[in-house]
Amino acid sequence: MCTTMNELEKVVADYRSLKAMKEELDAQLKDAEREMISYLDNNNKLSESGKDFTIKVSTCERRTLDSKQLEADLGSLADYQRVSQYRRLYVR
Repeated sequence: MCTTMNELEKVVADYRSLKAMKEELDAQLKDAEREMISYLDNNNKLSESGKDFTIKVSTCERRTLDSKQLEADLGSLADYQRVSQYRRLYVR
């Protein structure tokens, strides 16, 4: 736990460094995902197995409600809303 400003500065510096590494790794993961999907698409496959892996791709569907359209049609939706609170840390 940090008790001094110097300790906090070190933790913030570590946080920034780790965050940058995470973003770089996330980008590399996305690239690898695109490569695997490209392989499946180019070979007209939905799955492929190798010595120590199986990859599959599938189409998913997500449905959401258009709250603006609902409000336009039905009026206020305030009675149907759930509000939750949480804490968020901002580091700049």
